[in-house]
Amino acid sequence: MIGIFNRAANMCTVRVLLPLFLVVLAVSCATMIHPPQRFLSSTDDSWNRWLDTAVDVDLAAVRIIHLPLTDTFSGLRIAITRADAPVELLKVTLHASKITRRQALWLLSQKYALTMTVQRLPGQPPYIGISKE
Repeated sequence: MIGIFNRAANMCTVRVLLPLFLVVLAVSCATMIHPPQRFLSSTDDSWNRWLDTAVDVDLAAVRIIHLPLTDTFSGLRIAITRADAPVELLKVTLHASKITRRQALWLLSQKYALTMTVQRLPGQPPYIGISKE
């Protein structure tokens, strides 16, 4: 009888720990995937340095247009490039440690099917144009 209770307790532990393990594994795998080399690249060296700076990302249901207001993306300039796309109301979530801003933006673009491109106006720093695929 005690053996049955021990087996039941072990199964309960496995049922709790397995999903937790899978979530941790998925997050660690996602942060190890690097964006394509040309993703958001520019001839502006300060822009590339800013994008290639490692940061901790802790976004929970943040509207995409509010990304520049977060600590991680402070200083980012964005524009929604297609007014008919439901991008402005989109809320994004991403939690990762020690990844580059470029990698974080790429993960967001992949997760939410967004197209992100570097845009420039003469005499202005680059900004990211965002649209829904």
